[in-house]
Amino acid sequence: MKLRKLAAALIAGALSLSLAAPALAAEAADARLAKVTLAVKGILDIGDEYTEFYGEPNETPLGTRWNLNWKSEEEELSVTATGEGKVLSLSRWEGGSVQPYYASMGGSRLSFPPMSREKAGEYARAFLDRVLAGNEKVTFDDEWEESLSAESYTFRGGVELNGLPSPMTVSVRVRLSDGKVTRFSRGDVSDYAGAPGEARTSTTGEKARELLKTTLDMRLEYVLDWDEKEGAEKKAVLRYLPNSTDDFYVDAATGELVNLTELQKQLRQQYAAGGEENGVMMDTSMKTEAAAEAPSLTEVELEGVAKLEDVLDKEALDQKIRTWQELHLGQYTLGSASYSVDRETGEVTARVSYAKNTEEGIYRRYVTVDAKTGALISMYGYSPSRYESQAIGGKEEQAFAVISAKNAQAKAAAFLSKLWGPQFAKTEVYNGPDGAEEAAGWSFTFAQKENGYFFPGNSISAQVDADGYIVSFSKHFDDDVRFDSAEGLISMEAAVDAWCASFPVELGYLEIPVALDLSQEFELLRNAGYHYYNALKPGYALGSRESWYSGVDAKTGELVKGETYEAGKMLYDDLEGHWAKAILDELARYSVGWAGGKAQPDKALTQLDYIVLLASANGFSYDPESEKGTDSLYAFAYRQGLLTKEEREEDKVLTRSGMVKMLLDGEGYGAVAQLSGIFRCGFADEASIPEADLGYAALAQGLGIVDGDSQGNYAPQRPAVRSEAAVLLWKYMKR
Repeated sequence: MKLRKLAAALIAGALSLSLAAPALAAEAADARLAKVTLAVKGILDIGDEYTEFYGEPNETPLGTRWNLNWKSEEEELSVTATGEGKVLSLSRWEGGSVQPYYASMGGSRLSFPPMSREKAGEYARAFLDRVLAGNEKVTFDDEWEESLSAESYTFRGGVELNGLPSPMTVSVRVRLSDGKVTRFSRGDVSDYAGAPGEARTSTTGEKARELLKTTLDMRLEYVLDWDEKEGAEKKAVLRYLPNSTDDFYVDAATGELVNLTELQKQLRQQYAAGGEENGVMMDTSMKTEAAAEAPSLTEVELEGVAKLEDVLDKEALDQKIRTWQELHLGQYTLGSASYSVDRETGEVTARVSYAKNTEEGIYRRYVTVDAKTGALISMYGYSPSRYESQAIGGKEEQAFAVISAKNAQAKAAAFLSKLWGPQFAKTEVYNGPDGAEEAAGWSFTFAQKENGYFFPGNSISAQVDADGYIVSFSKHFDDDVRFDSAEGLISMEAAVDAWCASFPVELGYLEIPVALDLSQEFELLRNAGYHYYNALKPGYALGSRESWYSGVDAKTGELVKGETYEAGKMLYDDLEGHWAKAILDELARYSVGWAGGKAQPDKALTQLDYIVLLASANGFSYDPESEKGTDSLYAFAYRQGLLTKEEREEDKVLTRSGMVKMLLDGEGYGAVAQLSGIFRCGFADEASIPEADLGYAALAQGLGIVDGDSQGNYAPQRPAVRSEAAVLLWKYMKR
């Protein structure tokens, strides 16, 4: 064992001097593991604190991905990286609980998280500075609210490549207790075939928009415009609605409009279709901070590297597997090999894939072997369906029962007319096929038609099988709907113009399918079942809108915004210049406060106001505009010990002393505060504080949540205002 460790150490030392050298195809697995481990340690600043380590290669058709795992009693770290050490994902687990429990005097439930989302974002960006390549940039889509119960925050964003947006995304989760990144994942150029196209264009966004507009298609039909309130009129109005169309983009290099859907269809139909030669490239110019010392492999990591000592590459394993004639792999092509290290025994296995192309399709086999000896462990696979002619009536035929769409529609119409005659008479076929087509069965939807336009909201459907029998049927019909007139409508062209104008169009990298040629370079991809693979190319496409629209109003030409739920943030518009603005705004970021947009900071604090405030800090939202009563709110208050049922008096104005008492009672300090003869406090008006309030006053001063007024008085009987309640709660949560 010592000799193996020494040899591994020598290999690691040599590799540390030449990390930039490309790996040879026949390079030993343990040497490759040592190289990628050193690179990842340098990027992530991994120290020598771990007691276990192992690494596993996964040889995919696009290259090798390494799974690296470190473990100690306190923590486990798992990283996925490319062979060059580019970090693609990270997962970190703590031993025991995921987050430490922060206990405090009184068993408090109210406190702010250890770190704000803004601060956590700084840790996330610092992490990305280490792992992103030099030509990559990420801007977080930070629309998330802060949460008092948060133990971590997740940041997501798209990857800009060479200054252009791309379909690649990044996700980073930051633990709030210490700012460590516990989860990270990203899309990468190594997920795509070929090098990304150059970040330049021969056309403009406006020219691209005009081309993309020609691909849009709309239909004019009635839709229900009804707020579902009792007594409200059910009215159907005419709107231009978008039809489903193929996906298109404008190639930035040529300025030509390309049908992506048709391209994918052609590539699926033509296996291994000829095309431009594509390689797999990625930018590995990663930004790393200059380290004081070059990273080295620890004793634990050397042991993990040693587990792959003597592991055979897939070609060597293939030779051993093919010696088994019983597997009938003679006509199969070698595919990929995926290695796995047994955590308990350290044994290494490999799953080797094979494929055979025939006229019927692709046959597949997956053989699992001992990665060091090639000894067989298991195999599974599947074969395509095969069709054989059968002799029927002296002739070789293959017959399937079919029915024409015309006959099936007649059967459906006869049935539905008999079943729902008056309503069915108002309908026409909404999505029927060509009558001459034949199939084993057909489905039909009959929609109401008024003033020459369909209203799919009222529809009847049926499915007919090859024998002409009804398989299924359904009806959604409301006879109370009134239809708006079909006069004064805008043109289809105007509707399409309005619809197209609602989309952003910008130059960016797009996922474009590329045919795989027959070169040896792409043999692994073809044998893995790919007819084509996505590449990154600059182009223009209709982007995502900030709002969702259902269509265009057929009379006004205005876009019709679809119904979406948007959680409203707690914001106030009446705090400008107020002394408590910063505190009230900080609480509102965590949804602690009052709904409705008004803080009313100088309004007298009622019992209901205060319970709403304290309940919001415990995750209980209450909006007087939408809530029908306060019983559920007060039920919460009783459970928390804020007051008793007998003390309920919603409009009662609380004193400063009553405000403090309710907070401390709810936080479990009541029993201590009510002890007599043991408390002293430093307020100027201590002598005038009632005995029943003295314990609360002393605890409030000791906790640092009440400092006294400008004269240093506790002022127990003075009426409290809402801003004072918010500041009291804020101080308690910050203590």
